[in-house]
Amino acid sequence: MRGGPRRARLSLLAAGLGAAVLAAALAAGVLVSVLHGPAPPAVPAAMGVQGLHVQGRQIVNGRGRPVVLTGFNNAGAEYACEDGWGIFDKPRGTTLSSVVAGMRTWAGANAVRLPVNEQCWLGLPGLNPAYSGAPYRHAIEQYVALLTSHGFAVILDLAGTAPDGERALNEEEMPDSSSVAFWRSAAAVFLRNSSVLFDLFNEPWPLRNADAPAAWACWRDGGCTETSQNGGERYRAVGMQQLVDVVRSTGARNIVIAEGIQYAADVGRWLEYRPRDPAGNLIASVHVYSYNPCSALRCYNGAMRQVAAHVPLLIGEFGPDVIVSQSVLASDGSCPASDIGSAGFDRTLLGWARRNGASWTAWTWNAWEGACWSLIRSFDGTPTSPYGVMIKSALARWRD
Repeated sequence: MRGGPRRARLSLLAAGLGAAVLAAALAAGVLVSVLHGPAPPAVPAAMGVQGLHVQGRQIVNGRGRPVVLTGFNNAGAEYACEDGWGIFDKPRGTTLSSVVAGMRTWAGANAVRLPVNEQCWLGLPGLNPAYSGAPYRHAIEQYVALLTSHGFAVILDLAGTAPDGERALNEEEMPDSSSVAFWRSAAAVFLRNSSVLFDLFNEPWPLRNADAPAAWACWRDGGCTETSQNGGERYRAVGMQQLVDVVRSTGARNIVIAEGIQYAADVGRWLEYRPRDPAGNLIASVHVYSYNPCSALRCYNGAMRQVAAHVPLLIGEFGPDVIVSQSVLASDGSCPASDIGSAGFDRTLLGWARRNGASWTAWTWNAWEGACWSLIRSFDGTPTSPYGVMIKSALARWRD
């Protein structure tokens, strides 16, 4: 999902799934489900996210202790620079140190997913030079260093992309050649920080969101021809395998993350088509929203459970139990608190995650006025209600 005061977006709305998606949102549960099942081992914050690597179906740290990543997304760096008004989406005068201080008030959080923009990182033409190229890279490096120094793992998510110099205003189907250049550069920058994970591409939807072997083959191997959602050009897609390969060519052994297809909502054939990783540090990711086709326990116990039984699984994005129609959401991008229901969508999802050892990062640590997607009312960590209150409570109980 991409969103904000100037760029409110909802994952899968462009997929044209219509009423069938809304009808599929049949989640149910109670608060105790978040606490059901064996608790992940407690890990001291000072060393909990250092030396992260994959061991079987678990993420473990440098001491070999299992780690479940739990936290939130922090949107902004994928669109503010492209829009030309900043790098991070925060009020003027709000420091990154104060943002992180607010995050630290949410006990149990140990991960921040940070969407970024390839064009701004690479300093491609047409962008405000104050917010792209070296200034952008330096700002991201400093923010990542600040987060990891305070015990947060950082999931660096490539979210802003577009081919042939077009501005990355809309979500592309697949990576492009600039994505290769981005990961060659970014992996080299962060290869010595084992608390940084590389989320290779945000919400792939190859071949016009097809659910077919050809889409999965394109997802892994690239080579299919896509139409840019920004400039309309035809471009040759880059696959997950090439991105894994370019990351490893830098010497980086950081955990890499490959999201499923259909805007990351589908991991049904992930195991069959997963890329090869010579470092053995590849994990799967899925995005789960209440309007997705897979938004109920019976669905989680299908492909998601199968993937989680073989490799670490990250629920990279999820949101509140939205009860308004898809057309209302699409019309203005807003989602006030009154649009949140009480069907227990989030509690059911997090209860499932706990029982199956899945990591998760909620959308989103942004104080967007009038948006139920916001976890916070202000960057001091004051939670929104009911969504932020529920997620903060779940985090506090997660390692009990």
